[in-house]
Amino acid sequence: MTVEELRAELEKITSDLTTSGLNNIDTTVIEKLDKIAASTGELGMKEGQRLIVNLTASMKAIQEGKSSVESGNLRLTALDFYLKKQPADEIEDI
Repeated sequence: MTVEELRAELEKITSDLTTSGLNNIDTTVIEKLDKIAASTGELGMKEGQRLIVNLTASMKAIQEGKSSVESGNLRLTALDFYLKKQPADEIEDI
């Protein structure tokens, strides 16, 4: 997966999650994010990988009733901010 494809997929997922909320989390979204996190690690995008892992951990905790939706929303906002501030033509993390 290229950086551009990764970015587009992440932007779509964050947009969908922002719209639908974290109340009813689809496990396929978590699986997609886990795969993307692995790809970001391979591409050297350590901060992006960390943010994705934090979000998926929070989403799993919400499903298990161990965390609040607000906690997940905070992590989703952090990932969304990262995507918006990361220049499209750069691989390096900000």
